[in-house]
Amino acid sequence: ILGGVRPFPVFTMKMTGLSLLGLALAACASLVQGSLLSGSRSTSPVEKVVKLLEELKTRLEEDEKTEQQVYDKYACWCEKTTARKSEAIEGAKSDLRALGQDILSLKGKVATLAAEIAQGTTDIATNEEAQKEATAIRSKENAAYMAETAELKQAMEALSQALRILKSATSSMAMVQASDALSSALTAAGAKVEAAIAAAPGKSLGKFTRKSPDHPSRLMLVRELGHSKVHYAPQSATIQGILQEMYQTFATDLQAADSTEADANRAFEDLMATKQEELILLQAELKKDQKDKAESEQMLAESTQAYDDTEEQMKADIEFFDQTKAGCTAKANEWTERQTLRTQELAGIQEALKILTSDDARELFGKAFQPGIAPSFFQATEVAASSTLAPVVKKAFQALKEPAAKYHNLRLATIAGKVKLAKVGHFDEVISAIDKMVEDLKAEQTADIAKRDQCVEEYHKINSTTADLKWKIEVNEATIGKLSALIEKLNGEVLETSGQIEDVKAQIVEMKDQRKAENDAFLEAKKDDEDAIVLLNQAKDAISAYYAEHNIDLGKIQLVQQEPEFKKSQDQAPDADFSDKAHRKGESKGVLSILSMLAEDLANEIKVAQKAEEAAQLDFESALAAAATLQEKLEEKRTNLKVAITNRKADKGEEESKLETNEGDLSDEEKYEQEIKPDCDFMINNFDSRAEKRTAELNGLREAKEFLAGYEPDSDLALQQSAGKLSKVTLRTVARA
Repeated sequence: ILGGVRPFPVFTMKMTGLSLLGLALAACASLVQGSLLSGSRSTSPVEKVVKLLEELKTRLEEDEKTEQQVYDKYACWCEKTTARKSEAIEGAKSDLRALGQDILSLKGKVATLAAEIAQGTTDIATNEEAQKEATAIRSKENAAYMAETAELKQAMEALSQALRILKSATSSMAMVQASDALSSALTAAGAKVEAAIAAAPGKSLGKFTRKSPDHPSRLMLVRELGHSKVHYAPQSATIQGILQEMYQTFATDLQAADSTEADANRAFEDLMATKQEELILLQAELKKDQKDKAESEQMLAESTQAYDDTEEQMKADIEFFDQTKAGCTAKANEWTERQTLRTQELAGIQEALKILTSDDARELFGKAFQPGIAPSFFQATEVAASSTLAPVVKKAFQALKEPAAKYHNLRLATIAGKVKLAKVGHFDEVISAIDKMVEDLKAEQTADIAKRDQCVEEYHKINSTTADLKWKIEVNEATIGKLSALIEKLNGEVLETSGQIEDVKAQIVEMKDQRKAENDAFLEAKKDDEDAIVLLNQAKDAISAYYAEHNIDLGKIQLVQQEPEFKKSQDQAPDADFSDKAHRKGESKGVLSILSMLAEDLANEIKVAQKAEEAAQLDFESALAAAATLQEKLEEKRTNLKVAITNRKADKGEEESKLETNEGDLSDEEKYEQEIKPDCDFMINNFDSRAEKRTAELNGLREAKEFLAGYEPDSDLALQQSAGKLSKVTLRTVARA
């Protein structure tokens, strides 16, 4: 049941151990009565009771041994059956896992093949459409070619005829002199020219339509050929030259059209051949994919059917296992309860025997029960009444007594007592009681049937609902497991991506720091070089200032070598000549050259460093852009992963909610089953025995009623009078006692 508990009436039908013991003692009392009535007067009634109790004890012990064997056999069957079903269930689970993997694999294969088939079908359609389109284009091109060539051929034929006419006119001097004949020839030639111009394509006439301000176009000249106003000298080759050039142009265009058509047709044939080969391959691949898909679908259907069959068998095994386990547990509890009750019953009998067979009890009973004296008013009356009962009443009593003793039925015993105690001939009250009891038994039978059917139906509903809920719970747990694994995997990818992002950020910081350090070093070195150049220039200026002030030309600044010094004689007087103002200009020039070279080297060094700095900056900007792009992509990936995790967590939460609902519903079903289980199990397990006992009761009641309803008072009158005298004697005897 989902969302609540079905209303189910609870009936208390189990009888407690004390109630069963009470019925047993009542039956024992009935047996004691019969024994007292039929036994010898010389035997003590207590001794008969003791003997009956000992026999009852023996039968109870024999019952225990017999039932112990039955229970041991049943327990052995339970153990073997549950172990066998458990093994079958585990095997089915393993098979389901393998079949599930096969089904997933086949589904993926079928889906892949379906996509390939769809793509193949699309490619084939595209190929066929391309062939169709190419054929249409080629047909259109060929039609245009045929039309163009037909026009060119027609124009060429007309020009050829016009040229023949003009040549013929030119070669006949008589025609030249005969103006009428010439005019006729020119008219015929002009008509042919017009026909040629009308038939020729426009592009072939293009160069003949060009004209200048001073001269008309050549096309206009030839078109005036047949007009009477045009003066034509047959010996002039101008018109014929134009016509021949037109003919040659048309012939060239025709040749070009033929060549173009041949190339286009060849390209079309190559294209169609390629498309045909491609189509054959596509069709073969499609056929193969369709075959593979059909085989995969067949295998998928077989695997799915095997999965369903295995799952159905597993569910049946689980249901059988659960029912067997429940039945075995119930039987074990029943056996434990029966052993406890039997132990209590035997203990009670043993205690009763101990009490009845003690020395004090024997002495007391010896004094209380004298030979020949009725033991009690009830027993004396019973003996007297029993001997005076009418035959019909005896039969009615016997019909009620036998099933009452056999089934320990207190209700039948009560009716039997009423039959015995009823006044002779006045059985209306007894018959009414029998009728009422029959109705009660019928109502009880109807209630038992309704109860049994209701229990069976409820058990069926519970089993069906429980199996469905367990299957749903399995699906929920499997889905939650998959989602948890996926979430864990996504979280790992998020951590990995975050680590990569941090690495990229660290690299960017490191790149910026390194670039800054390199730039600082460059600026510092540049400043040092520039300062050095300034100092060098200042030194140069300081040295050059003297020579500039005294107009001493140092010449081109370059490196100079110092002249060697030679040792002079001691006798030679030292030089007393003073040096010229430009005496040391060579040395100064050498120093200035060195300073210039140093400054130039420093300047070159600055230029090289500047270029290296620019290249390093470009490399840095490129690397920084690449790192920024990578960081952006990684952050986008991390965002997408987090969105996927959020979605999967939502799916997992929804699945956990479904699982909680299904588990709650399953718990409600199991609680409800436990609530109805005591009454339903008792009714289902004892339905047949209750019906059997009830049938025996009904048969006994009907038989007794038939005897009592057919009773005739006159036939038993003497027996009634005798019974009355005996009753009076008995009463007096009891009064004396």
